[in-house]
Amino acid sequence: MTNDGDEAGALDERSHGLDLAPRRPVRHFTSLSIVLTLFFFTGACASDTSSSTTAPTPTPATTTETFSGTVAQLATSGDPFVVSADGPVTIALTTVGPLTTMALGVGITTWDGTACGTVPISKNDNAREGTTALAGTAASGNYCVTVYDSGNIPDGWTVSFTVQVVHP
Repeated sequence: MTNDGDEAGALDERSHGLDLAPRRPVRHFTSLSIVLTLFFFTGACASDTSSSTTAPTPTPATTTETFSGTVAQLATSGDPFVVSADGPVTIALTTVGPLTTMALGVGITTWDGTACGTVPISKNDNAREGTTALAGTAASGNYCVTVYDSGNIPDGWTVSFTVQVVHP
């Protein structure tokens, strides 16, 4: 059996682990991989000049209001406040006396311009001195903070309180 020069060269290249025969699928795959890689890298670096930037929404200034009063057994005390913009509201019972460990009720209702609403939007029947009684987000509008006996004030007692409302 004789080998002509081309076949001998091919055998010699194969015996050394070299295969120089063109293979379209590999070359096509390699070319496609390079093109896709370049596409993704240039896409990540490109800037979109047609998009517009949105200015950040300014955070409304907060107001702290402090209300003090007294509440008797089964009674409620209410104070109106105005939320000027949508945002976070916190209500804290800052002092309770004469017994600082007594739990009172703290709620938030609507304000119609003359009186506090009777149905609470939110309430905490176990609010304690020195803690946040209620926290959440409120829409702009007129509200009332209420402090009430949640069943802990003995007959004949009057309890003093201070409540702090922080809102936009």
